[in-house]
Amino acid sequence: MKQEPTHVPPPAGGARVDTHDPSADVGDTTAARLNECEAQLASVLKDQALVSYGIAHDLRAPLRAIEGFAAMLASGSGEALDATGRDYLARIRAAAARMAALLDALQALSRASHDHLTVADVDASLLADWALMELRDADPGRLVEANVQPGMRVRADERQLKLLFDHLLHNAWKFSGARDAVRIAITAECHGDRVRIHVRDQGSGFDTSHAGRVFEPFQRVHGPDEGGGHGLGLAIAQRIATRLGGSLGVDSEPGRGSVFHVELPAAQEARS
Repeated sequence: MKQEPTHVPPPAGGARVDTHDPSADVGDTTAARLNECEAQLASVLKDQALVSYGIAHDLRAPLRAIEGFAAMLASGSGEALDATGRDYLARIRAAAARMAALLDALQALSRASHDHLTVADVDASLLADWALMELRDADPGRLVEANVQPGMRVRADERQLKLLFDHLLHNAWKFSGARDAVRIAITAECHGDRVRIHVRDQGSGFDTSHAGRVFEPFQRVHGPDEGGGHGLGLAIAQRIATRLGGSLGVDSEPGRGSVFHVELPAAQEARS
């Protein structure tokens, strides 16, 4: 038997039925908030790009002038200065060099957060060897005992991963200054679709109660007399690791050295 459709009688008194879906308002509100957040993020990124441009151009111009005139003064009138004058001039040039290095680091921090990434399967062993070779070339008189595990393959941006190794290995090199040799070992193991890389040194180390600070910009656990720098290198390294879909941590012991742990996605070829 054919079933007749159910007849719903109209509401009494000719009242209208409210067919409005409240979830539509929620969706509209969410979309509006999302658009507002995207606009705010775009504004922040634009401001950061302007600051980076200012660092690259406007701040460097007076710095170059200071260094240039100080160099001319040293070459042209250095002999006419007494010991105190030459010391002051050397301090001016050293301060200008530190400021230039700080500006370079600030730009690198900005690039680590915003540069376009070209992600592919990368030979991390090759990049670590490359970074060590550059450190050896810059300090040829230093005795170095370094070992890099071959075949470390990860999914990353090659240029950014090289920069990460630059900062981690420069850190190990710098804080091994009091040792008879720089001793560095880089090893890795796979855990499913992740690779955990360990950068181990036998440098001065530090108290692990400060471990959280070492990755914050301008935070230092060593003073200038202990090799402490501008406090941006490890912050840059952590931002790179995070952008590559990984993480960066550290274990350390005063007087015995540090081990930095870099976790990254494994190369796709290793997953198949």
